Amino acid sequence: MTLEQFAKKAGVSLLKDGKGFAYTQADCPHSTVVGFWTPNAAYKGWLSNTFGNRTSKAILSLLKASEKK
Repeated sequence: MTLEQFAKKAGVSLLKDGKGFAYTQADCPHSTVVGFWTPNAAYKGWLSNTFGNRTSKAILSLLKASEKK
């Protein structure tokens, strides 16, 4: 599973914000976080803001390991 698939399953949607990207969550539809240059950066920003840095790194590690199988 990729980070994008994981985020979408968790209810994250990306929006094009001028030259960059923003994300919104299904749980908080009236809240948008902006300022990301790439879609991957937006997903990583969501992951970090939601779970914190240490847990985010662990989740990314698990996702990468699951892709290799």
